[in-house]
Amino acid sequence: MEPLAVESMNGANILLGKIVQEINTKMGSGCPFDQILESLFDSLIILIPFDRIGIALVDAEAKSIRLEWVKSRISVNSIKRGYSANLEGSSLKRIIETGEPRIINDLREYAAVNNQSASTKLILKDGMLSNLTCPLRSDNKAIGVVFFSSRDPDTYRDAHIQVFKSIADELSVVVEQAKLKDYFTEIRKRDLALSKIIHDIRSPVSVIEGYLELASEEEWYDSLPVKFKDICSILKRNTSSILSLLDELREYSLVSIPKGSLTPLSLGEVALNDFCIDISAVGEILAATKDISFETDLSEGLPPVITIDRNRMQRVLENLITNSIKFSKRGTKITFSVWSHDDRIYFSIADEGLGIRTDELPKLFTDFGKTSTLPSEGEKSSGLGLAIVKNIIEQHSGQISVESSVGRGSTFTFWLPLGRP
Repeated sequence: MEPLAVESMNGANILLGKIVQEINTKMGSGCPFDQILESLFDSLIILIPFDRIGIALVDAEAKSIRLEWVKSRISVNSIKRGYSANLEGSSLKRIIETGEPRIINDLREYAAVNNQSASTKLILKDGMLSNLTCPLRSDNKAIGVVFFSSRDPDTYRDAHIQVFKSIADELSVVVEQAKLKDYFTEIRKRDLALSKIIHDIRSPVSVIEGYLELASEEEWYDSLPVKFKDICSILKRNTSSILSLLDELREYSLVSIPKGSLTPLSLGEVALNDFCIDISAVGEILAATKDISFETDLSEGLPPVITIDRNRMQRVLENLITNSIKFSKRGTKITFSVWSHDDRIYFSIADEGLGIRTDELPKLFTDFGKTSTLPSEGEKSSGLGLAIVKNIIEQHSGQISVESSVGRGSTFTFWLPLGRP
């Protein structure tokens, strides 16, 4: 059926009403994204002529755009689903920023004047001669564009823009729902991968913990030098901490770390001096593997006891120490400091490492947040540790901050309230 001219359609508004109703019905019944779009554009072609239609979405930072869906009455060889381009310097940037649609009724003429437009050359290669581009918006924010393209020149009019505006809100909802569905699909994939990782890590760590426990019960264990016993004790404590962390990760999705809550704290009174000595012992051993000196600075007048979840707070400090070692060169120094002020206890880990750019500091406490600074000797870094650190500290009603200078090092400082959190 040939598309009808919009200007001559007396029943255009009635048809648009039916199209909108059909979209809402299909969305309510949970129809797949592609099926809703197929139905929508099969109906819409009566009002807006096209030989090819595409939906492209901008990325989170609005720096590039990617073709996510395309329907064509002829073969598509040049601009296919998945095609992406930078917005900077592109004419699409203006459409997205202003929210104003654009009609190009002679793509050959447009390409001759704008010979830097790679996408125009490609769409001409696919046989299209005229184009209508309409912005997609959600919550007053640009999320992408819809392309209508025709093999005939001089196809589009302002009336076609008005037709599109009539169904733009419903189409934006369809697109947003599709994005949300993709998001949760990725979450499920990540959760499955996480479950496998937890299982694969837990097994060997459990074996190590078991052997350490058996060794400590043997008669010959008591005759070992004190240094070896200390190392075994640290290993056992850390394997227990790892297993506790794995159990915790299994209880909630990693993607909800910033908003979700960890399992309840196991609070208890902890002798501060003994706790700091244990942290220092771990720090010295870990730092020594990379020829880094580890110093401890305990201020005078510290409270003898603090109320914390000892295992989790140990995990916080050991994570910060491990990070400092990772991003420090051999022969440098790490300082572990503790002091109290105004009913708060402060802990800090300061290094002479590679440092972090100021504009990248906000990434540090986000899920899988990584900066451009790489570990000094190629060590692995998932970017997850600091997100957990921040959560544990906030569970204790405390706060963490960081100061850093490229080439000079970083200092992570956090405080906890004295008394029960």
